[in-house]
Amino acid sequence: MQDLIDTLSENYPQLSPQLRLAAKHVMDQPEDVALKSMRSVAADAGVAPSTMVRLAQASGFKSYEAFREPFQDSVRSGGTSFASRTEWLVQLASEGDTGKLTGSMAEAVISNVENAFRGVETETLEDAAMMLRGAQRVYVSGFGGMSAIANYFYFVAHMVLPHLVPVGASGGTSIDDLAHIGENDVLATFSVEPYSRETSRAVAFAKRRGAKIFAITDSRASPAGAAADVCLFASTTSPQFFPSQAAVIALIETLVALIVAHGDEKIVQWMDELERVRAEEGLILKRGEG
Repeated sequence: MQDLIDTLSENYPQLSPQLRLAAKHVMDQPEDVALKSMRSVAADAGVAPSTMVRLAQASGFKSYEAFREPFQDSVRSGGTSFASRTEWLVQLASEGDTGKLTGSMAEAVISNVENAFRGVETETLEDAAMMLRGAQRVYVSGFGGMSAIANYFYFVAHMVLPHLVPVGASGGTSIDDLAHIGENDVLATFSVEPYSRETSRAVAFAKRRGAKIFAITDSRASPAGAAADVCLFASTTSPQFFPSQAAVIALIETLVALIVAHGDEKIVQWMDELERVRAEEGLILKRGEG
């Protein structure tokens, strides 16, 4: 199965737009090929069933059923793509130093994400979504290694929360960017160990100005966690020298999804308008383009 996926990947640039859609779905969701009917796979990929047949033939198979066999064999044999987590990690650990490192990283990331979701109450997520949605302005901050995480939150969330204000983007101090923060605003901050002194300054200043604090951090004892009105906790355990941010990203994406799900018509209109402008300006590739 993996050889077939590798072949699809190599041939992808030369395929027609419709075959690209089909190939992309097969490469991204190989278990669907094994477990679903051809019509279901085609529908999920956004193509006609005949396109799946043409993809099979383009891959050197006489029929779709023959194309499907390697995927079914992988399921039956418990291939690595579908094996249990424990079996998969054990197998990685047996593949030399690279396998051991890959396995330890995978185990840490999976554990961090799982613990983040196990440890958060749905009410806390709802409180966070309501706080951010109801604020007059949401100032977004992250310093040091967390600046990229704050930028990611800003990029994703500004599509549904047009009242976001980035902190630090001007090149000045956090206090410069927070000069106008007030009691109707929220400071959304992201902070994990080692904690930035600038985070403590920003949080303390925002609190003095009467703003609410939303934080995603790794400990209740962190500067952001201790001061936050609403806080989500994400473990950043990693076998390497750098903290893993996978759980932080997972919580950010969940939070944004909640804001959309519980939003009003204005959020829907804002997203529709952004999507329209992107399409008109040709900023994103259409499905099947490459």
